[in-house]
Amino acid sequence: MSAALEGLLPAQVDAVTHGEGPAVVCGPAGSGKTRVLEARFAWLVERGAAPERILVLAPSSAAAEAMRTRLVDRLDRAYEELIVGTPGDLAARLLHDAGFDPFAAVVGAADRLAMLLERIDDLPLRRHDFGGSPSALLGGFVRRIDRLKAELVEADDYAAWAAGLGDDDAAALEREFAEVYRAHERMLGDAAARDAGDLIREAVRLARERSEVSARFEHALVDDAHELDLAPASLVRAVAGAGLMAAGDRHAAVRRFRGAGALRLDELSAGARVITLERSIRCPERVLRAAFAALEAGEPTEPAPGGEVVFWRCANERAQAQSVAADVERLIAREEVEPGRIAVLVPSIARDGQAVAVALEERAVPHRLVGEAAFFHRAEVRDLLAWLRLLADPVDAPAVVRALARPPIELRSVDIARCTHIARRRKLDMVAALAAATESPQVPPEARERIRVFLKLYRSAMAALDTTRPDLYVHRLIERLGLRRQQLFAAQADVVQRLRALARFGELAAAYVRRAPQATPREFARSIAAVADAALPEEEEPDLVGARDVQVMTLQAAATVEADHIYVLGLHAGVAAAPPEPIPDALLHERLPPDAPAGRERSLRQLLYVAMSRSRSRLVIAHPGASDRGAALAPSPVAEQARLALGAEWESREEELFGPAETLHSTYRMLRDELLEGMARTGGRLSELRFDTDVDISHAVVRYLELLKLSALLARPEGQGVAEAIRDVNARILQAVTAEQREIFTSSPLDDYLLDAERDDRRRAQATVAREEPSLEPFLPKRGGGLVLSATDIDTYRTCPLKYKFARVFRIPQEPTIHQRFGILVHQVLERFHAGNAGGSEAELLGLLDAGWRRGGFGDSEQERQLHGKAAVALERYLARFRSEDSEPIWFEKSFAFKVGPHLLRGRVDRVDRLPGGEYELIDYKTGRPKSEAQLAEDVQLSLYAVGASEAWRLEASRQAYYYLLDDQKVALARGEGDREWILEVTNEVADGILSQGFEPTPSFAACSMCDYRLVCPAAER
Repeated sequence: MSAALEGLLPAQVDAVTHGEGPAVVCGPAGSGKTRVLEARFAWLVERGAAPERILVLAPSSAAAEAMRTRLVDRLDRAYEELIVGTPGDLAARLLHDAGFDPFAAVVGAADRLAMLLERIDDLPLRRHDFGGSPSALLGGFVRRIDRLKAELVEADDYAAWAAGLGDDDAAALEREFAEVYRAHERMLGDAAARDAGDLIREAVRLARERSEVSARFEHALVDDAHELDLAPASLVRAVAGAGLMAAGDRHAAVRRFRGAGALRLDELSAGARVITLERSIRCPERVLRAAFAALEAGEPTEPAPGGEVVFWRCANERAQAQSVAADVERLIAREEVEPGRIAVLVPSIARDGQAVAVALEERAVPHRLVGEAAFFHRAEVRDLLAWLRLLADPVDAPAVVRALARPPIELRSVDIARCTHIARRRKLDMVAALAAATESPQVPPEARERIRVFLKLYRSAMAALDTTRPDLYVHRLIERLGLRRQQLFAAQADVVQRLRALARFGELAAAYVRRAPQATPREFARSIAAVADAALPEEEEPDLVGARDVQVMTLQAAATVEADHIYVLGLHAGVAAAPPEPIPDALLHERLPPDAPAGRERSLRQLLYVAMSRSRSRLVIAHPGASDRGAALAPSPVAEQARLALGAEWESREEELFGPAETLHSTYRMLRDELLEGMARTGGRLSELRFDTDVDISHAVVRYLELLKLSALLARPEGQGVAEAIRDVNARILQAVTAEQREIFTSSPLDDYLLDAERDDRRRAQATVAREEPSLEPFLPKRGGGLVLSATDIDTYRTCPLKYKFARVFRIPQEPTIHQRFGILVHQVLERFHAGNAGGSEAELLGLLDAGWRRGGFGDSEQERQLHGKAAVALERYLARFRSEDSEPIWFEKSFAFKVGPHLLRGRVDRVDRLPGGEYELIDYKTGRPKSEAQLAEDVQLSLYAVGASEAWRLEASRQAYYYLLDDQKVALARGEGDREWILEVTNEVADGILSQGFEPTPSFAACSMCDYRLVCPAAER
């Protein structure tokens, strides 16, 4: 028997040995389709085919590289080269070999977004709503253009279609987008650049026009052919001919437009032999039954017995992340499962993946985020980005704070707080405040020395900011900051990935130079910051060969992944497949299913089928029982069908209130990483002329001894308790230390940390902070024996304690965003209107808007003109509603203050109305998007206002309402009998947390996506 056929099932052998003519191999997940293609490659070579005459295509670069590795292992003969890649790689190669412009740059999505942002004022954007983020709007345009090109719809085609539409608003939006598409193409032409869609389109044209191109390959092996959009499918057809063998799964399309994978396989099957693989080899029976139930596809054929599928109903999103992290830690520590054999699949990296990454980080589990925005979440990338941002704009306080907190400066939190308070008190930007801090007696000598190091780096970098080429500048900045050197001391397993990330940042700068040769590093800094905010899908892909870490990725990114243990998270009733980009059916060149609810449900089922079928052994399906705002969440109907098919039950998983690292294994890993990362810092301090150098050395030695203690505890005799072992190990270690080291060792909170005294999360957080940082108590907003709090303070702390620390303890200076300035202006206009004359005219109201607009420093950009128009319409509607209501306003901008124990609560109500029945209503103006009454169920602000009105004014309000001005929508909230007790309870809970300095982050999509401190937040990075 041929060596290529060894170990194959009869159906696979039949496919591998297929004779003349095209063939399509179909089969369910795990049926060995990729293996068939690889075996056919080897079989063809055995029969005399030249390897370089066999084209092998895969859906992604990672999949192509994995196939290349396996094909090389199969070959035992010499060859010229292997042509293995993606359709984009094939297109680039064909054009290059045909002599097309070798100097034309190929630009990715991030480069094109930057290009559009740089020339945003040249784009026709009168009708498209910026929605608070030009980057998000233009990023959506880039994704839509990429999809149009994948379906071979060119800019002129779109413009011609849009020109034939009517005169309504929707038609005008389509015509405006058509002009943006044309402008995008002109900009590419001006820069002598192409995108991936251009490459494939030109390669298709080339293959159709030149016979030598179409006849270049004798055989073409195409994996995951169900994912081919029209453009790559056309290229495959043009170059493959009768030697085509395509493999695919009719139900597995997750990237194909509108999920039309079955239609693509039908199209490729025309005139071809169809070979069906019935059995799944990878997936055991229970896993496969769950995946088939998601598809509503009946029972699988002859599945291998075994497999484990469990279903978790988690208390909330944080409990879901913690449950996964605890389970993964158990697998690694107790069952000795390699981290690379575990994968976590989530609907969104930003919404779900970050929470999982934080939970894994708490347990020191090696992991890697893959996919959307993951690159700009890497710690080393954010460090570099922070320096570029502060160099371009010294007013960017979060960037300065991050640069101070991170290597090579590493200023302590208490000293950062001192510096931010200097900036606020003296009304200086952060860099100027740091210069002042070097002369301040409030800042200790060591901190002043570190600030001088920062200022020296800042001034030397500033000197070249407007004269050096951006790519060279980035390279020198990386070296000057020591970002590469830092990785040599890192304990993380992903050091190579971190070094590659820094190299990739340099590549982004080089691509920027190719597009804008005369640009400065200052312009590049602004461009790359905008790209980072847009969160375009990244080119980063999962490791398919030799993965060493737990991989956290989106459901869409998992199509080529296999793992022993798969976690599919976030499967609540609201989960849905991403809607396809809007392409009119009239512009499509092939038959596709309509963009309808049924099609989107089918896409979701295919997505979950693919995700579940990645497992080789064990599958965990989980959903949060409540959102981060407390709203109840039911499981997805698809997950329910999978559960019913297996006769399983939902297992309840609660949030772990006592926080991170409750096991010896994870604590050991955490301390090991801390020790190795601290070596570079301690070593660097040995050369400093300081009196406390010997103390630093003693602290470093104690860190090592604590790690030694943990090693001993892990190896303690069976049956011995942790407490008893700690006493024995401590006694032995203390016999071999100096007096100074003994004092540090015995005062360390590590023993309490390990014993989990009283299992109290705040105490554990305090113990962790106490290891390195002095108290921040002098900077807490205290008055007398208590705190001064507002509704905003309470809501901020409840949303994320770390955000409260940045905003109210550090008081990081922040330049208000355009939308914050807009909201302030609208409030001021209404305040002045009512203060002057409650019966004023519409002209007076709009006049106040225009006057405030000029004084507020608003310009004439398209975004600002849109906001002015929205404000004018909102104020007109406000005045009409105000005049038509029966209620009587009695106060505007009314302040209150009252005590809760030692704490002072204060606030200001925008408007107080007396209702026709003599009752009172409290109204707060909002310029954001409306929230429903259910979303406001746990709202603090209005409940606090009601208690404040009662305490300070002796006024009992029967109703409270938010008035969303831009939407002219009033959301009323009825006051409950328990509001006062609830507010008192919440206030005391928040105050206790602040006074105990419990500032641990609680990341969630809702909080993190809108946070002003994302750049400086450690929970937002990897």
